[in-house]
Amino acid sequence: MKETRVAYRYAKSLVDLAAEKGVLDQVNGDMAGIESVFKQNHELASVMKNPIIQTDKKAGILRALFGTKVSPFTMSLLTLLTNKHRENVVFEISSEFQKQYREKLGIKIVEVTTTQAITDDQRANFKSIMASKANVVELVEKIDESILGGFVLRMDDLQVDESVRTKLQTIKKNFTEQVINH
Repeated sequence: MKETRVAYRYAKSLVDLAAEKGVLDQVNGDMAGIESVFKQNHELASVMKNPIIQTDKKAGILRALFGTKVSPFTMSLLTLLTNKHRENVVFEISSEFQKQYREKLGIKIVEVTTTQAITDDQRANFKSIMASKANVVELVEKIDESILGGFVLRMDDLQVDESVRTKLQTIKKNFTEQVINH
């Protein structure tokens, strides 16, 4: 819980400062890249959280991984985090930063689940369906053959389930209730 609170505070400060300096979009791209590297390399997260490994070695690892790939602004944050012995929350900060970035700009992530890849027309249609709920819609596409057909849209706590599986379950439930009631 403590790491979450620390990550929130650093991310909030970073969003505000990056916006003030006019590098918000660039830092968001950096944070997405950092998060991706941490997700793909679980050993990196373990090293950053390991109290036995010296801080200067952790700083060297972060510099080697991100020094030329992120902006100087973002690199200064990574340096600050290692100086403050907060390198253990780099992943959490990058994740929280992106969440706050989307919130600040009114960007909503919409997850669409279908049985097969969607076309550009369908993608545009899904975005237009959800456009009234957000300034900008970021579509995340998932494939799940178990829904049999149709689609499921999710955004925050809103869900539109037009899957064949759900419709069949509803028909089954209604049929069962009718049989029991007669």
